[in-house]
Amino acid sequence: MKISMSLKSIVFLSIICFSSTLLAQDGEFNPPMSKEKYQENYNKRIQQSQISGQYIPKDLPDAIVELNKLTEASSRQKFAAMSEAQAEHKLYFSLGRWICSNWGFYEGSRMSHYLREVNITFPEDQAIAVILAWHRTLNNKPIDFKQIRDKLVEKRKLEREERLKNATIIKEETKKASSTNAIKH
Repeated sequence: MKISMSLKSIVFLSIICFSSTLLAQDGEFNPPMSKEKYQENYNKRIQQSQISGQYIPKDLPDAIVELNKLTEASSRQKFAAMSEAQAEHKLYFSLGRWICSNWGFYEGSRMSHYLREVNITFPEDQAIAVILAWHRTLNNKPIDFKQIRDKLVEKRKLEREERLKNATIIKEETKKASSTNAIKH
C-alpha cells in the first residue's frame, strides 16, 4: 500500500510540476491564434537579445563568438577535425537542434531574422548555415556565406521540385464557364 501511494504521489507531483512549467512560460509554447498575433510575437522576439534566459546572437559573427564561448577547446578541436560534410550531417541532430531550439529559429529571433534576411528561411537550414560557418572559421577558411546560402537554397528548391514531380493528384477538375456568366463583348 505504501508503495502505490508513493507512486501516486510521484505521478501527481510530476503532473503539477509539468503543468506549472508550461504555465510559467508566459504562453511561449502556445501557438498564436491568428496571423496578426503570430506577427506581433515575431516582431517582439526579433528585437530581444535574450529569450527565455538564453542569449540570442545578432548576426553570424556574433553566433560564432557565442559558440566559441559555449564550447570547450577540446570539443572545438574535435569539431574542426571533421570534414565539412561530417560537420553538417553529424552535428545537425545535436548542435543543430540545440541552435534551433535555444536561439529561437522556429518561433523567430533576431538571429533567425538575420538569416531570413539573407534568404535562408528554413530553421534547419539556418542551423546548418551557422554550423558550416563556424566549422570554416575554426579551420581558418573563408566563410563564403554566399556559397553556403546558395547551396542550402538550391537544396530546398530541388527537394520541392522532387516532391512536386512525385506528387499524386487526388482529384482533378475542369470547370466550364456557363453562358450566363460569360463576358459579353
